[in-house]
Amino acid sequence: MKDGIHHLLELAERHSCECEVYGESVRQFSVEVHRGTVESMERSHDAGVGIRLVRDGRIGFAYTSDTGHRGLGEAFEEARANAVCSSPVDVDCLADDQEWIDHGNLYPTVPPAGGDHDKVELVRAMEAACFGFDAAVTNTEGAVYHEVCGDVFIASTRGFHRCEKRGFCSCVVSAVARRGDEVRTGSYYRQALHPAEIDFAAVGERAAERAVKLLGSKRIATGRYPVVIDGTAFVDIVDLLAEALSAEMAVKGMSILAGKQGTRVAREAVSIIDDPFRRGCCFNAGFDAEGVPKKRCTLIESGILGGYLHNAYSSRRMGVKSSGNAVRQTYKNRPVPGPANLHIAPGERTGNEMIADMDEGVYVQDIMGIHTADTISGDFSVGINGFHIKGGRVEEPVSEVTMSGNILTLLCGIREVGSDLVFVGPLGSPTVSVEDISVSGT
Repeated sequence: MKDGIHHLLELAERHSCECEVYGESVRQFSVEVHRGTVESMERSHDAGVGIRLVRDGRIGFAYTSDTGHRGLGEAFEEARANAVCSSPVDVDCLADDQEWIDHGNLYPTVPPAGGDHDKVELVRAMEAACFGFDAAVTNTEGAVYHEVCGDVFIASTRGFHRCEKRGFCSCVVSAVARRGDEVRTGSYYRQALHPAEIDFAAVGERAAERAVKLLGSKRIATGRYPVVIDGTAFVDIVDLLAEALSAEMAVKGMSILAGKQGTRVAREAVSIIDDPFRRGCCFNAGFDAEGVPKKRCTLIESGILGGYLHNAYSSRRMGVKSSGNAVRQTYKNRPVPGPANLHIAPGERTGNEMIADMDEGVYVQDIMGIHTADTISGDFSVGINGFHIKGGRVEEPVSEVTMSGNILTLLCGIREVGSDLVFVGPLGSPTVSVEDISVSGT
């Protein structure tokens, strides 16, 4: 593929174009088990390049999985034709070459190729741990293992060529608990750089525990309550924040955080960091999807909004240096601003310690429907499962309850952040204590 990249850059220079070539060579493996039987197993390898051309201020994009000279040449011509038909852009969208800093081996381990039988047995053990936790667990919605590993590269007529190996694995299982006619589910997820770093049985037990403890759930009286939100649930809020922190969304006026840089948007206990060099994390990277060297960014520091997630386009629109946060789903997509290990900085106390200080409140285990939130107004109304807190103790389970409010009000109501940081994909959060929020039940 290296020869193909040089071929594309030579074509660009021959046609007086600027060119960026982004490519991937990725292998994936996944297996799903239900009641000990393998329901599906897939192994794939995908390789291809995406080409962005700029000529006379117009951008053309095309992609191909045919990485021979002929296929690349056809994709190049398609990108040229698309550029002719496109409207001029208001600022330069290609990244410039920047000083490269070596941050060491960000992926000391990655999932090994092969070993399918061993991986299947790990998934079986995860599901078996669900069933073995409690007799109330009568079924699962499937136990899944997934891994991805490969090389990412980018080259540009602006003088840089970078390549990096990345990879991680994850597992998830959803337990189904039944008591009489009542049925509750509980899911748990874990990710790591290597399957040996995941305790699969513990994941299965945790999913079963979350399902069983919800049996006997009731609605809680409607009112305003202090809440403690589990880290795996608050990640959904961080996901909403990631969209609001996108500079592209801010430039378009589609973020509640647009125009608020330098102002207080959260309580002092809240700092939000994007850290692509965090040891052991699964979305580390030395450079972004435009070839810009990554850096650790504190986006909200002690409640003050310091900046946004930028790609080359948004940074030039705002007149700042790119944060190195261009991401792509695959080589088939154009780059947009996105996170890499975006998380709320952890505090010092555990979730249980925060609960012990609460006379009455709600412990939120799951949040459902955060995708319905409005990133422009910041308003949200989501379903929750969890528990009623009384006298500093987690008591009876609650479900079929709605939590509503505004994201900025919620952030400004955070009184404490816990120490138990967890990651789901590129997003992380500890347990979070919020002083007052609307809960609708009976």
